[in-house]
Amino acid sequence: MRRSAAALLTLLAVSLMASGPLPAYAGGFSTYVTKVTGIQPSVPGVRITAPSNGEDINVSNTGATPLIVEGYQHDQYLKITAHGVWQNKLSPAVYLNKEQTIGNVPDDANATKPPEWVKISDGHHAQWHDHRIHWMGVANPPVVQQDPKHAHLITTWKIPVISGATRGDIVGTLTYQPGSHLGSYLTYGAIGLAVVVILGLQVVILRRRRQPS
Repeated sequence: MRRSAAALLTLLAVSLMASGPLPAYAGGFSTYVTKVTGIQPSVPGVRITAPSNGEDINVSNTGATPLIVEGYQHDQYLKITAHGVWQNKLSPAVYLNKEQTIGNVPDDANATKPPEWVKISDGHHAQWHDHRIHWMGVANPPVVQQDPKHAHLITTWKIPVISGATRGDIVGTLTYQPGSHLGSYLTYGAIGLAVVVILGLQVVILRRRRQPS
């Protein structure tokens, strides 16, 4: 058991020290910020919020008219009402939104077929992960690569919606906010502290092994 613990601690220490440079979003705590600016045109009873990291979007509807949220192919994805929330099980967005990256879509999902609604809530609130409101790239966009020290508007995003006979959009912005030198020091300092703690624990384990039983 002690031998296994020592080996594990050694592996962790080596992994941390050999992990190479931090990703662009980690060094200095640089980040992409999602912000909801509203719904156009306005719909009575509809309220939209989203955390700044774009992890999900929250829509509530206490109005008299159902709100239809469209998927990525202008298919009907969600129906949010004052008395319940329904999901179109044929919408590819059901499966695409299951992961932060693009999820797998089964063969029976079809954006062109009439919706098949499945009730998923008795409330008036829906929360889901939407790829349209956060940065999807592995690398930073060109404008950030060229000038990472300043803030940039990356895109103005839209999620199409339908309220009765009126088409509209939930709208918002995605911006890049640069990190600080202090953030970089804290990030690398935390890694250095973790390495010291791990190596210290390894020394304690080795000393205990050498003590006579």
